[in-house]
Amino acid sequence: MANNLKVNFLDALKSTYKAYNIYGARSPKKLVPIHSWFAKEIISGLAKSYSVKSLGNDGEYKIEGKYYPKTVDVTIFSSQKPVVTLSFKFVTSNYAQNTNNYFEQLLGETANIRRTGVGFVHFLVLRGYAPYYDKAAGNKRGKLKKIETLSEHQIKKYVELFKDLDFPHKPDVLGIAIVDFNDNAEPYFTDLTKLGLKEDTIKMLQSDFSVETFIEKVKALCQLKK
Repeated sequence: MANNLKVNFLDALKSTYKAYNIYGARSPKKLVPIHSWFAKEIISGLAKSYSVKSLGNDGEYKIEGKYYPKTVDVTIFSSQKPVVTLSFKFVTSNYAQNTNNYFEQLLGETANIRRTGVGFVHFLVLRGYAPYYDKAAGNKRGKLKKIETLSEHQIKKYVELFKDLDFPHKPDVLGIAIVDFNDNAEPYFTDLTKLGLKEDTIKMLQSDFSVETFIEKVKALCQLKK
């Protein structure tokens, strides 16, 4: 079951990456495969009173946050009431220069939704070896300058957030996958032992943050929040 889940996750990510290369970084088309996968995987096994909205599944839902309205990636409903929202981030390149910005955005988005009583979960996909591109005009990709290896420092903030007390800025559930792509643009899970990460961090990525654990915990949260 777990292996099938991981294979299906990688298949959805492959389709998302293909769409990203065809339509560009700003097109919502690139997110349809992976958002649809999360939506269908979470809703499966839940009671018939649950429903879901996402790209590819009746469209995204705009929720009234505590501080501002927010269109969310995936929303799970119980008896037509939103109970859990999912935010997904897939960083394909230039992660090092944007790592703090991504994290700060996550904290704000989490507090905005959790303060309304609706559950908030986040899944982050990073590359073990991320390309770094120069800036280019418009939506075009610049020249490849270097390959950046994911570091312990870049992961540490998420580990500390996971260990934090249950404050509104902390997602109810947090998942992280580290992947790379072969020459045929097929994704695979990166060998974490080759990244120079701490042993405890590797264990957390393989267990607490894994896609299997994430799906299991999100389903439990949906039942808790109904």
